[in-house]
Amino acid sequence: MSTPAPADSSLEPSPTLEITRLGNTKQCPICGSVVHSEAYHCTSCRSFFCYHCRAQLSSDEVISQCGNQDCGYYGKWVCSVCDPATKIQEPPLEYNEPVDGYWPAWLLASIFMSLLTAWYVNWSSALIVLAGMYAGVGYLLQGMDVNIFGKVRNVSMERSTEVHSCICCRRPTKKTSLRKRA
Repeated sequence: MSTPAPADSSLEPSPTLEITRLGNTKQCPICGSVVHSEAYHCTSCRSFFCYHCRAQLSSDEVISQCGNQDCGYYGKWVCSVCDPATKIQEPPLEYNEPVDGYWPAWLLASIFMSLLTAWYVNWSSALIVLAGMYAGVGYLLQGMDVNIFGKVRNVSMERSTEVHSCICCRRPTKKTSLRKRA
């Protein structure tokens, strides 16, 4: 015979809070008909309501539903007023983005200056002016932070996530809505 393994002490059950629900739990908050005390839907008026505060749920509202089977609010619908979203900051998204330079305008200015040189001096001097001005002076201007040939800039975007947690056991909940059910 084998003996059962000792229970792992790190797997403690989640703490549950004693929460008092609002209103008469045996009566529909919309039409007043008799409903089960654990209900969040009335079959008489076909309305859905929050399990905790008993307010009527609309199709535009985000509804939270606890997924912890040990919780008293397991599977129950809770409105976004009773279960507000908490923002969690995430690490920023960072990436490099290329920025175009002004090389076409710089090329036209270099060609114009080389044509003037060719007109007044000769063609060999014009080629030297074209190469020297476009490449040499262009790289000097690029080194002085004038964007001639293009640059790469670092972009950082802040990110945050909205998280809903169960009002009873504080574990994450799943979101649903009445619009998906119709």
